[in-house]
Amino acid sequence: MANKMEDVVASDRSILRVDQLARRLDLSIRSLQRLCEKYIGLPPLAVIRRYRLQEAAQRLREDPSVTVAYVAAELDYADHAHLTADFRQVLGFSPSLYRQQTISDRQALSDR
Repeated sequence: MANKMEDVVASDRSILRVDQLARRLDLSIRSLQRLCEKYIGLPPLAVIRRYRLQEAAQRLREDPSVTVAYVAAELDYADHAHLTADFRQVLGFSPSLYRQQTISDRQALSDR
């Protein structure tokens, strides 16, 4: 069931809240919380948030012209400040700094 939960979160970007995930898996919110704690070691909201942040990071890497605000809107964040706060909390730096570092890394590789 934990693998199914991961698959659902990874494949369905419309799932933004724990109650949506619990309904999709036909579980109570509390059962979902127990499942996540036992097999993943994180609360379900943290799992959802990490997949959303992976998507944000991928979009920022792939298209340097896209704005953080646009990515935030695409991923149903309230605004770019919320995306930036989540990004900073989980990854330790802002989306803009992440993008700059990614561009720098690509340039360094191409200069070799």
